[in-house]
This record gives sequence, C-alpha cells and structure tokens, in this order.
Amino acid sequence: MDIVNKYFKENHKNITFLELKDSALVKIKNFTINKDLPLPIITDNLIEEIYQGNLENEINLSQIIDGIIYLLGVDSDFPNLDRYVEILNSYNPNINAYIYNVAIKKISEGDIEFGGIFLRALIYLDSKNLNVRFNYALVLEEMGRKYIESNDEKGEEFLTASTNELESIVEMDEKYSLAYYKLGFHYKYFEQYIKAKLTWNKFLTVDKDENRLQEIREEIDLIDDNVKFETGLTYLTYNEFGKALDSFLKLLPRYGDEWNVLYLLAMCYKGLSESDKAIEYLHKAIEINDEEPDLYNELGIINFLDGKIIEAIGIFNEGIEKTDHDYKLYFNRGLGYIQLGEYNLALKDVKMAYELNPKDENVVNQLKELEDLMSSI
Repeated sequence: MDIVNKYFKENHKNITFLELKDSALVKIKNFTINKDLPLPIITDNLIEEIYQGNLENEINLSQIIDGIIYLLGVDSDFPNLDRYVEILNSYNPNINAYIYNVAIKKISEGDIEFGGIFLRALIYLDSKNLNVRFNYALVLEEMGRKYIESNDEKGEEFLTASTNELESIVEMDEKYSLAYYKLGFHYKYFEQYIKAKLTWNKFLTVDKDENRLQEIREEIDLIDDNVKFETGLTYLTYNEFGKALDSFLKLLPRYGDEWNVLYLLAMCYKGLSESDKAIEYLHKAIEINDEEPDLYNELGIINFLDGKIIEAIGIFNEGIEKTDHDYKLYFNRGLGYIQLGEYNLALKDVKMAYELNPKDENVVNQLKELEDLMSSI
C-alpha cells in the first residue's frame, strides 16, 4: 500500500461502528438497514452526541450518513460498501453535491485532511468528476507542501500523488487547463524542466485567463536555461554528442564560469573525438573548481587514451592531492602504472581503490588479475 493511501486508511481509527438491536429497524425511504450492517459514525460526532445527551432517544441519521462518507474516503476496501452507497443514495439523491459542498467548506476552514477524505469518498462514487479530482489533487499538494516544509519524507510522496492525479485529469480531458497549470509547477519542483515547458506550452493553448497566461509565459522564460541544460544531458545520455553540444553551447555566454557546464562541454568534445577542445574545457573547469575528482579523471583518461601515460599519471596525482579519496583516481592511476610495468605501484593503487569501493566489478577483476600476475612473477 502506498504511503498516501496508508495515511488516509489510518483514519479508520476515527470511526465507531454502531450495531442495531435485534428489534431495531431503520428505514430510509425504500432502503431498509438490516441489523447485520454496522453503522459507522465519526467518533468525534458520537462523543458530541453523548455530551449533548442526544443518545437517550436516537442517533441523528445525518451523523451516520457522514460516517458512511468518511468510511468511503478512508477505506475503499471495506466490506459491504455497495450497501452503504445504497444508504447514501436513498438518504439524498443529490448526495454527491452534499459531499462536495462539505469538502470544500472544510478545506476553506483549514481542515484539509477532513476535506480530502470527503473528496476521496466522492471520487469513489464518481471517479470521472474532474473538478473533484482536481480539488483532491490540490489537497494532496497542500499536504505535501506542509510535510516538505517540516522536512518530513512523506512530503514528496504526497506531491507525487498529486502529480499523478493531475496527469490522470489531462488524460481524461486534454483541455482541462488548470491541471496543466499546476502540473507545470510540479514538474518544475521535481526538476523535470522539459516536461514543465511542454506542459505549460499546452496550457497556453487551452486556457483563456490572460493573467494566468502571462504568469506562465514568464515561468517558461525563467526555466529556459534549465530546459537547455536538461536537453543537453538527455542527448549526452544517449551519446548524441553533437546535439548535446548545441544545447550546452547556448548556455556558455551566461554560464561560462560554471565548472559543470564546462565539464559537460568537455564530455561532448570527448565524445566527438576532439581531444584538444575537451582538454581545454577541462582545464578551465579545474581553474574554477579544483576539488572535483571527475575533472581530473576525465582529463587523465583523455591523455591516457592519447598514449600520454606519464602525463595522465601526473594528472591523477594532482587529483588525489586535491580531492578526498576518490577510488576512480586511484584505479585509473593504477592502470597507468600497469602500462609502465610498475606492477607494485599498480597493485597498491588498485588495492586502495578496492578499499574505497569494493563493489565496483572492474576494480575487483583488475585486483584479481594483478594479484595473479604478481604471484606468478
């Protein structure tokens, strides 16, 4: 069970079940409630009834109706829900409108959780009502925001559930503009900038409110560089080095002093076999951040592949001095020593790499090969 559904299901503890006496008979219009059907009531409401002395006569039927709605919202797997739904429809043919109004009122009063439970009940009764689902998504978003602000790990679970709800809405109605509006902000929060831009571009075609439209135009402008960055990373992941390079070069005028942009440009040039350009950008990146081990690793590897083993080892040495125990630097320097026939130094480095990361299969295999080699000499 996911965290959100588990959270709401825990509210089952707030329900008390009443059992009818053998002689009791409750009839709601054409529906008769049998004594074998326990009647849910919200515990706080039951306590209020007791406090006011109303139990001497009878439980207010509306309290049972609210209890049934609450039950639907917290536990959609509860037995006999179809019978409870019959009770609701017999009690009030417009029960959906009642549930919605109570939910919105509770939310406006600040009782987000209670309002969310009633909205969940309404989704159970009418899963295709997009306005209900949208408001439920807002409830999940608000609950997620509060958890995130308090550094509670449940926060992102609730926000993800809200995102899923919004995505379901646009799948059912591709013109439901407010869902696109909210989704864009969700994707932005999760640093999915390409999806945010695509979603907001769709929003611009379906919404009519000029204030919202202008707000989103400005948001799209704000994330433009992030979109370029993510686009470049995506191309780089699939070894589309030329396309990745085009994206990162667009960032260079504004972010030329950011080591990670320079590093990614170097990776593109490396992939395009333009070693000189790659080396140039790696040196520039090291000037900005001389404590990033990947810069030394990549610079050393380029020299290694170009046959400049001594130069590569020198770069790995510098990286080891400047950074904090990066196993790849020791491993790569060890490979360099192997090329020079310095097997004792190589074994020492590969052992250090293994101590730092015993799970890397390349390190494990290389260590075994070196040990076998040394034992045969």
